[in-house]
Amino acid sequence: MTLRVWAGRLTALLVVGGIGWGFFLSRCQWVPAGHVGVIYSANGGLQKEVIRPRRVFVPWMSQLYVYPTMLKAAIYTNDPSQGEVRAADAVQVTTSDNANTPFDVVVWYSVRPEDVHTVFNSFRAIPIEEIQAQHIRAAVREAVNVVGPNYDAFQLMGPKRREASEKLKEQLVRLLQRKGITVQAAELAGAYPSQEITARITNRVNSLTDLKISEIRQQIAGVQRDTAVVKAQAQAKAQQLASSQTKDRSLDLLRLEADQAALEKWDGHLPPIQVKAGQTVILSPDTLSALRSGGK
Repeated sequence: MTLRVWAGRLTALLVVGGIGWGFFLSRCQWVPAGHVGVIYSANGGLQKEVIRPRRVFVPWMSQLYVYPTMLKAAIYTNDPSQGEVRAADAVQVTTSDNANTPFDVVVWYSVRPEDVHTVFNSFRAIPIEEIQAQHIRAAVREAVNVVGPNYDAFQLMGPKRREASEKLKEQLVRLLQRKGITVQAAELAGAYPSQEITARITNRVNSLTDLKISEIRQQIAGVQRDTAVVKAQAQAKAQQLASSQTKDRSLDLLRLEADQAALEKWDGHLPPIQVKAGQTVILSPDTLSALRSGGK
């Protein structure tokens, strides 16, 4: 066999190998991190293996379906820069005051590896993007029709929105868990009320604000009243103490003035007769005359 023949066979082998390798690479797909995959074959049906993140060969006439095990946000909004649908995609919510208001809704969900076959059997050969755009959104519409009538538009846009979001999550869990979708959280976000509803809400907010201001003013008046009473009681107590102290000082001052006057009249001699307390002294006329003459 000549060298030319060997070279031809080697070239053919390399060509066949290259074609085979190219075909293999063309049928390889990636299961990215945070996802799992499953292969569905037109001939053999759904394969049992749940494929973890890696590159996998997908046989001819087969399709790889990938589902997120990490938390994924489904955003339904009228904001064209957000969500998967670049159009008005907010969800209409009917409230107890018969108002139909579009609300942005966000649903955080994932698929557990053990639920992959359940998801596929529930939605068949539909990629997760389409499941999110159609089926999860349909579940959201059904859930808000259960939750919305329990609140009016003002409550959903303000004080009761968190509570309503928790109830929305409960309804979505009920609707989607049996289909293999695990809902972690749901939230009623921004709203797009009509002018009539906006005016109604503005009037209600103003009324509540006026009521709150009135309550605060009453509280301030009560504090000021209590402060005035305490201040008056303190002043009365201070005046009482000052009066008592002044009275005591006045009596002491009178005693000192009397003592000073007595000292000024004293001639420096002790009286010849000093009477003790309770003692009676009888003086004769001669003694009185002697005392008078001694005092001159």
